[in-house]
Amino acid sequence: MPELYHILPVFNQRLYGGHDLSKRYGFVTDLANIGECYNVIAMPGHLDCIVCETGEKLSSFYQNNQELFGSNTPTMPVRAAMANTISPMSVQLHPSDAYALAHDGRLGKPDGVYFIGGKSTMELGHYAKTREEFKKKVENEDWEHLLRYVDCEAGQFVDVPYGTLHAFGGGLTLIEFSQNADLTYRLYDYNRIDPQTGKTRELHIEKVLDCVNIPDQTIDMVELYPYEKDGCQLTLFHDEPGVYTAGRIVVSGSGSFLLPEFYFLIGLCGSGKINGKNFKGGETLFVPCHYGPVQLQGNLEIGYLTFRQKEKSHG
Repeated sequence: MPELYHILPVFNQRLYGGHDLSKRYGFVTDLANIGECYNVIAMPGHLDCIVCETGEKLSSFYQNNQELFGSNTPTMPVRAAMANTISPMSVQLHPSDAYALAHDGRLGKPDGVYFIGGKSTMELGHYAKTREEFKKKVENEDWEHLLRYVDCEAGQFVDVPYGTLHAFGGGLTLIEFSQNADLTYRLYDYNRIDPQTGKTRELHIEKVLDCVNIPDQTIDMVELYPYEKDGCQLTLFHDEPGVYTAGRIVVSGSGSFLLPEFYFLIGLCGSGKINGKNFKGGETLFVPCHYGPVQLQGNLEIGYLTFRQKEKSHG
């Protein structure tokens, strides 16, 4: 049977970043803060986790061990990143794959976000009825009448499809699930100065105008339906074949978990054992496809992330 593989995270300092991830998980870094912790990412020459057991970058590990993934994608398909905000993120969106590839040579990034800790508001969508109205409100900086805000707190999940304007408020710790990409178009950043550069951050207003959903969909927190199976409480967050599938596992005592696909287990809270080996919040394990059930012990809250192939159309 193949072994389980530990994935080492990559940290980034952010303008909005705080210290909750370091306090919560014991992460050690020389950075001024950990705004983002990339638990799972495989982008060569940009952001690329390390596989502890082999010393390889995750992107190389994927290419060299296709039998462990059983995936037909040319690159490792999924991504997970934690974030901690002490001030709001920029108002932004992620483009569709088609637009992102045509304009930036990269994939877009639909988000799914689970709130690990905190309580705040987030910007989610807008009130403009036409593209002309949207553009005029942006030109006039009429953010009050353009931007829509909703409440959010620990234990909730929100799905943010391509083209959805969004920004997470201050005071949150969260984990984001998506396909393996890192492309964001910013609309508004509160005229903040980035202390690392001494300048305001780049905006992408024309690209946002091209990509923003108009008319907008009214999106709110996803209704979650936990259920019991094999000693675990399971919650499916999002299941989109060809993009990503993610959810949560909670165990108090002992249980087992099984998926036929490869998947990543990301510790969100607590400590215990997985197949007899110590595991705690902040750690990430890769489980190969067709591995069989993993045995969980202790008091653990775990995020899982996998990829299901999109069925071919026969039409």
